Amino acid sequence: MGYFGLSLQVGDFGLDIYLTQLIFGAVEVLARSSSIFMMERFGRKWSQLGTLVLGGLMCIVIIFIPADLPVVVTVLAVVGKMATSAAFTISYVYSAELFPTVLRQTGMGLVGIFSRLGGIITPLVILLGEYHAALPMLIYGSLPIVASLLCALLPETRGQALKDTIQDLELEPHPR
Repeated sequence: MGYFGLSLQVGDFGLDIYLTQLIFGAVEVLARSSSIFMMERFGRKWSQLGTLVLGGLMCIVIIFIPADLPVVVTVLAVVGKMATSAAFTISYVYSAELFPTVLRQTGMGLVGIFSRLGGIITPLVILLGEYHAALPMLIYGSLPIVASLLCALLPETRGQALKDTIQDLELEPHPR
């Protein structure tokens, strides 16, 4: 939802909408390609956790920046967009590695459904800005941070063999 929220509110950051959209597009290409190296260097779990926290924090920090500083707001939004784009990419790789083979297609289908639900709900969250201007960004910031805390409970999958059955998952020692 944070990814779609930043994308749909591109005109609200105070700078030229076309320039901001161009920057967002360039940053997204950079984020998606750099996420590959990030996952190899830091692992899937910590890459996912870090990008979610960074994206969420940027959305929350934007709330406290005055509207008469559009460059600062746009820079924070660009960093948030980069982090959420990387998190979006990492989530698909990490999810595929977490599901055992017997559930992988169904699991990835559910991941796709829920990611698109975020895109569907985002315009409704934007409408909450009529009640309080900070509410959309607060939601876009808090949800990724909560998701990152839940991500801390998941196992690392970098360098691990993909699990074939649910029993393979049950036999795996749980990290503490």
